[in-house]
Amino acid sequence: MLKFINFLMGKFRQEDKRVSEAPRGVAGAPMRLLIVANAIIPTVQLCLLKPMKEVIDSGECAVSFLTEQQIAKKFKVGIRSAESWDWTKKYLDDAAPTFVIFCRYSGPHAESMLAYCKANALPTLYCIDDDILNVPEVLGEKKYNYHNDPLRLNAVRHLLDSVDLVYCSNIRLRERLVELGVNKDRVYAGDIFCSGEPMVEVELRSVKVIGYMGFDHAHDFEIALPGLINVLRKYPDTQFELFGKIPKPPSLEEFGGRIVVLPSIPDYEEFLDALALRKWDIGICPLASTDFNQVKNINKWIEYSAVGTAVVATADMIYDECCSDGCGLLTDQAGWEAALTQLIDNPQLRMSLVSKAQASLSENYSVGRLMLQLRSVFNQTIKISGVEA
Repeated sequence: MLKFINFLMGKFRQEDKRVSEAPRGVAGAPMRLLIVANAIIPTVQLCLLKPMKEVIDSGECAVSFLTEQQIAKKFKVGIRSAESWDWTKKYLDDAAPTFVIFCRYSGPHAESMLAYCKANALPTLYCIDDDILNVPEVLGEKKYNYHNDPLRLNAVRHLLDSVDLVYCSNIRLRERLVELGVNKDRVYAGDIFCSGEPMVEVELRSVKVIGYMGFDHAHDFEIALPGLINVLRKYPDTQFELFGKIPKPPSLEEFGGRIVVLPSIPDYEEFLDALALRKWDIGICPLASTDFNQVKNINKWIEYSAVGTAVVATADMIYDECCSDGCGLLTDQAGWEAALTQLIDNPQLRMSLVSKAQASLSENYSVGRLMLQLRSVFNQTIKISGVEA
């Protein structure tokens, strides 16, 4: 625990550096990407910057950022004012991009930025990994009100309808957007959306720590909670950890110090390093059966598998394929206690799940494979834009 605390303290002291919006790569690179986002969110880090690291470091590509946070810092009140747009336009001029990616963007000047791109023959891509046109109230009042602000919904809808290509995290989300009226010929979903590689060797050991991570998913966690509580009562040497912004349920108070709550870490690579240090034996992936959850991505399975953690996930939602062939356990709402008990009583099975999951991770979710897919997405976008013609 002391090693982890020291790790966190060092990372928190570097927070400004870790979430820096400074450009990356060589200024004169042949491909100059501008990523427009509300902030340097996990999707930017995981699905764009991580797979592109090699081409950025090689000088092939440079990346700069324009975020709503930057605009808000400069124009605290008049974020949508004419002065704010003048500043934004100058920022675009100075960045001199050759390609623009809007990553889940819902902030100010969306229409004006897109018009600027069209006028300057810049290919445009919208990157999306949730149905942010239909964020449900169950995610919490703050998040619900944020995403359902009419100005934000209008910005997202305009971009989805008007960019050269929409890049979705999975085929289910693609189908959802097409159902919502987005042009099916301009919506693409690849085989994967995020990547991972084994960070921790597979180990045969007694099961001592169960964990769960995430943001604002208390309604999902509630599905597994009754079974988890029974397991913690049955196995007094077992510890449970919550990593992120999910509040600890009052029903876990009876377990005292056996429940550990860990703060979220904004930088994705730092987060993965911290997760690996926890040495979770089992990671849970409960999902409520909602329309919103049906189109989510399998990031948790990838992250748990990378750090040597066996996965127990909700069946008949999004995890069936990645957990198949012994790469994870699937359970219905009534089966959480039995699934967790099975792994606690059978460490050999837990090790087998991790071993098979990591083999699948290396074969199907590598950084190299995601970068090849991104190249294809960029090429499709350029072709659709007509810039090469």
